[in-house]
Amino acid sequence: MARMTTVEITPVDPADREALLAWNALLRDGFNAGREAAWWASEESTLAQHGDPKPGRTCVLLLARLDGVPVGAAGAEVDPGDPAEVEISVLPEHRRRGVGRALAAAVREALVGHAEVVQAETYSEAGVAFALDQGMRLGNQEHRLLLPLPLDLGALRGAREPSAGVEIRTWHGACPEELVEDWARLTTQMDADVPMGDLTRPASRGEIEDLRRNEQRMDDQGWTLVRGLALHEGTAVGYTEIFVNRHDPEILTQDDTLVDRAHRGRGIGRALKLANLGNLRRVPEAAQARWIQTYTALDNAPMLALNRALGFREADVLSILEGTLGDQTR
Repeated sequence: MARMTTVEITPVDPADREALLAWNALLRDGFNAGREAAWWASEESTLAQHGDPKPGRTCVLLLARLDGVPVGAAGAEVDPGDPAEVEISVLPEHRRRGVGRALAAAVREALVGHAEVVQAETYSEAGVAFALDQGMRLGNQEHRLLLPLPLDLGALRGAREPSAGVEIRTWHGACPEELVEDWARLTTQMDADVPMGDLTRPASRGEIEDLRRNEQRMDDQGWTLVRGLALHEGTAVGYTEIFVNRHDPEILTQDDTLVDRAHRGRGIGRALKLANLGNLRRVPEAAQARWIQTYTALDNAPMLALNRALGFREADVLSILEGTLGDQTR
């Protein structure tokens, strides 16, 4: 008769450096198993993030063991009033033994009183099936696209230029003081415009004070923000941003790109992206990069077309699922 194995779930002390790094590595190894050029937070960024937690944020860090051997991990973060962001990871060779279910139950228990809505991300069909079985629903899906480096920017630029009167400003690091109000306005617009399917949107935080605080936290965690802003006759009408991790710059992340609706179809998005790709040359760590990754909703045809024209290709699909904490009882 087969011996029953009990899953042991224990919290991880973020002040314990060795335990925190082991937890991060285990979460990474299970989450990224079988994926191509998959980014994960570096050790330095993880230590900085948990060494100086965001005020008011609740963090849950859990480790799962079978017969004393670490086999899975979970993490959850939530700001007051926002959905909790949950990650659950089990090493491939230890799946289908109840580890994921035990971690999910422990996360739910830890989040009681801190969140009403939870969201989780996965890149696999098995992950989607697990989340659905936990009472969640599919809220949104995005292509993760990869662009190999280095780039031939001359070949990409081609003949098309943005409309007359458009100026592209680029820099890296904190937003220049004379542009910060425009940046805050456009990022707030992005919060409202970005396709999120049926997901609950987090609260918009477009205040300049919040923006400056986030820039500082990103810098403390090892991130260089590589940015471009488009101005039409002096009015800011679009922006783009790339993240470079100074501790682990192999994979760069092309984050938001937004063009105001009244100015779309004029080549501004393409000009922004190309100018900011050129801007990367001013960031020494970016010379070590092998890939740029970006995310685009499956039904965002214009942005998919632009990304493909720049050389991006689909690598996998990110599925984001959502559920109400009290409903996840299975």
